[in-house]
Order: sequence, then C-alpha cells, then structure tokens
Amino acid sequence: MSVPVAEIVRSGFVEGRHHGAVVALDADGAVAWSVGDVTSQILPRSTNKPLQAVGMAGLGLDLPPRLLALAAASHSGEEIHLAGVREILGSAGLTEQALGNIVDLPLDPAVRDQWLRDGREPSKLVQNCSGKHAAMLVTCKLNGWDLTTYRDADPPLQRLMA
Repeated sequence: MSVPVAEIVRSGFVEGRHHGAVVALDADGAVAWSVGDVTSQILPRSTNKPLQAVGMAGLGLDLPPRLLALAAASHSGEEIHLAGVREILGSAGLTEQALGNIVDLPLDPAVRDQWLRDGREPSKLVQNCSGKHAAMLVTCKLNGWDLTTYRDADPPLQRLMA
C-alpha cells in the first residue's frame, strides 16, 4: 500500500503528493525506519543504473564523467547519446553489434519521429539502455569475462554488481 511520502508545496499550498514506500536500513541491514508497504516486490528497472555504474567502476570501468553519466542513465536517442555509446564501446575495441539490449526507437518523441522520417530502423544503439549495456561490455572485456552472457544472472559481472 502506497502512502504519501513527499509533498510539493508552493506558497504554502500543497500542489501535489508523491505516493510510495520508503525504507531506511541500519548498518546491519535491519529496518531502522519505514513508511508504507516496504515488503512488496518492486521492479526498479532503470533506477538501478547509477548503482550498476558504481559497481562497474569498482570493477575497473574508467570513463570520463560525461560517459559515466550515459552509463548511469536512460537516454533519449539523440545523436550526442549515440556518439557517446559508440565511444564507450570503441574504448574497448567493440562495436554496437556486441550490445545485448533490445532494438528500439529513440525515446524522445521528436527524435523518434525524425528517425522514422529518415527511414531509419529500430536499433540496439538507439535503445535508451545502450549506454549501460556498452559500459557492461567494456567492464567484461577489461576483466576477461565472456561478452555474450553479460546479461545473464550468473556471470561475474552481474554477481559482483549485485
């Protein structure tokens, strides 16, 4: 059950409320404080990207800040993002063919519409998670791990990031 966890207040007037659940753990991992239902399963999806990027950095990934930001976020498929993903891959001698993410169209509607007007097909490169996937591949290559199974639950990359 979600409960109000934050309010947007302007000039003393509550303009909106964000509902959810919040949990704080102590150093031993025990619940120190919580509000809402913190035991239900969640699917954090892209909110894990910054944590995964920190994990990859701890495993040797060394990217300049602008590319680390691309690895830690979703992107809208603009050319600056695609160039960044290519640069991440290129730093390890990889190409977009190594990416294991799904094919998609750009996330941003204007970019997507132009993409389609230009007659371009969906691709792994333009999919909004390609920066993270490129960083995962580079991390695997740096450590001598298999590049074809990096998305599976058992390979070293996933186990060590977890």
